[in-house]
Amino acid sequence: MTVLGDAEYREALLEKLFEEAAELREAPADGVAEEIADVLEVLRALAHVHGYEWRDIEKVAEVKRAERGTFLERLYLG
Repeated sequence: MTVLGDAEYREALLEKLFEEAAELREAPADGVAEEIADVLEVLRALAHVHGYEWRDIEKVAEVKRAERGTFLERLYLG
């Protein structure tokens, strides 16, 4: 077991995020909730390592939703 330094830890978390996102993409319908939970845990760790509490991230997300809307509207802007 190795304890990572700050830079290595951030890099490892980003790699883990991509890994978990790929697993989510491939998950069967009955495994989606578990994969979303894994992505969420990595995101929480990333927030923490960058000095944010999860509630800070939620506040930023709330502002962005108010300004830009949500993905729940299914609008594609690309």
